[in-house]
Order: sequence, then C-alpha cells, then structure tokens
Amino acid sequence: MVISKKILFLSIVMLFIFLSQVVFAETNEKEAVLKEQIAKGYNGNVLEQRNLLLKFQAENNLTVDGIIGKETTKALKAKNKRVVDKVPEEIKEKEWFIVINKDKKILTVYNYGEVYQKYPVALGKSSSPTPDYKFTIVNKLVNPDWGGMGGKFKPIKGGDPRNPLGKRWLGLSTEKYWGYGIHGNSDPYSIGKYISYGCIRMINEDVEELYEYIPVETNVWIGTEKVLKEWGVEQYIEYYNRVAMGPFFRCIF
Repeated sequence: MVISKKILFLSIVMLFIFLSQVVFAETNEKEAVLKEQIAKGYNGNVLEQRNLLLKFQAENNLTVDGIIGKETTKALKAKNKRVVDKVPEEIKEKEWFIVINKDKKILTVYNYGEVYQKYPVALGKSSSPTPDYKFTIVNKLVNPDWGGMGGKFKPIKGGDPRNPLGKRWLGLSTEKYWGYGIHGNSDPYSIGKYISYGCIRMINEDVEELYEYIPVETNVWIGTEKVLKEWGVEQYIEYYNRVAMGPFFRCIF
C-alpha cells in the first residue's frame, strides 16, 4: 500500500512536469516567433505583430501596452523567469474565475485557482474609468446590438463591423454599476490602452474563445493592483538563478 502511494505520487508529479513542459514549449514557440519579428524589425502598426506582443505581455504579467520597453525586453531576454499568480481560497474553490488587473490591463481566467489563460485588454479612459468591483457575468450575447450610449451616438446593429462591441458580449452584474461588460471591438489597435467608456475590450478572437467556455454566473473581480492585493490577488513576474530551483526537484525525487 505504501509503495502504491509512492507510485501514485510520482505519477502525479511526472504528469505535472509533463503538462508544464507542454505549456512551456508552446510559450517558447510564441516567444521565438516574437523575437524573430523583433530581429527583423518590429512594427507596431502591423496588427499581427502588435497582438503577438500584447499577448506576450499579458502571459508574462507585464504591463500591456504594445511597446517593447525595458521590462518587456528583460522578459524576452531572460532564460530563467517565473510568472507568479497568488490567489485566495475563494478563487481556488471555483471552476472558473476571472480577474482583471487594471494597472497591467490583463484579464486572467483561473480554473480552480490555476491560471487557465491570460488575455490583453483595453479599459476605461480617465473620464470614464472601469470601476473597481466584484462583478458576476449575468448574460452572454452573440452579435450584440450597440445602443449608442443612451442617445449620445447612433445605434449600430449587431454583426456590423462598425459595432464597437464586436461579435461577443459578456454582461456584468448591475446591482451597483450598470451597463458594463466584456466584449470585442471595432478598433483592434485600442487593445492595451485606456480608451473605452468603462467596458473591457478584448481582441475579437480572444473574446470569442472566452465566450465559448466561460458560463453565466462566473465571478469577475476588477481592480487596480492595490485593490486586488487587498482581495488576496497578486500577479507578477520574477527572475531567478536556475541553480536555486534545484532543491525543489531534489525534494520531489
């Protein structure tokens, strides 16, 4: 029985390492493509290149801005880095949970407390900021109509390429704040900016992916890093010496 437990434990560890290596390989492939583009001459006006950089920044808990600055350059060059997400038990207990970091402009999806996916987003501008709040998804729509913000603008039908909501909408609870949602966009270069009227904009292909697996009633916490930390959430990247990681694997085996 003791031997069986050891075998089971080692099997779980090996599976964890295998899955980690798969994710690591996929991440490495994306980084390799991005580095190749940068070497040839990165052009932020090319949407495919810009989106690849935005996604790299989101996946590495960097500030999403589409700019190859000091921190992004460091993350691209680093051989030994670790993306860290610390979350409270409340998040670990839920199958799906979304956290939106307003400072970094990252939407993170957690599955029982583990990072499932990270997406770059655009948020509200200074005159109409995205609120710090613990929301819940209350509805989902395909090709939503845009009402023109109560008469300020001409309404646009769903499916129209000019529709600022894109092709998907995940509406947020309205007990305190009304009219906020997670949606696509008609201005792909707006992702990574503070530019909306308060809603959370995503790359169209990303929000279509999110729409498929995130159910209604999913919790959505939105806040600055200070607010998120008060709620028990921390998201950052750290760099380490490979030798320092040795004892962890020695303890396992």
